[in-house]
Amino acid sequence: MSYRLLSVAESELAEAAAWYEAQAPGLGGEFLDEFVATMARVDRFPEAWARVGVRHRRCLFRRFPYAVIYSHDGTDVTVAGVVDLRRDPVRSKRRTEAS
Repeated sequence: MSYRLLSVAESELAEAAAWYEAQAPGLGGEFLDEFVATMARVDRFPEAWARVGVRHRRCLFRRFPYAVIYSHDGTDVTVAGVVDLRRDPVRSKRRTEAS
């Protein structure tokens, strides 16, 4: 299964990686590695993660307080967001309902 990131998810991923890199050298790369590991779990078990909205699911990062919000059609995964779980959860909910 392949995946693609919507532009908003791409921006969120880059912004979070840059923030972590500013906190400690190398931490941004570790964050990106964790994103890849999270997507590997989604790839293996796309139906396993909690539903958020009608078409979307949420898979939590293991190390960082983030989650991937995604949908899948059996072939491809579309990442709608890379969400900081410390922020307002209503913002994430609105995104899953709108897409």
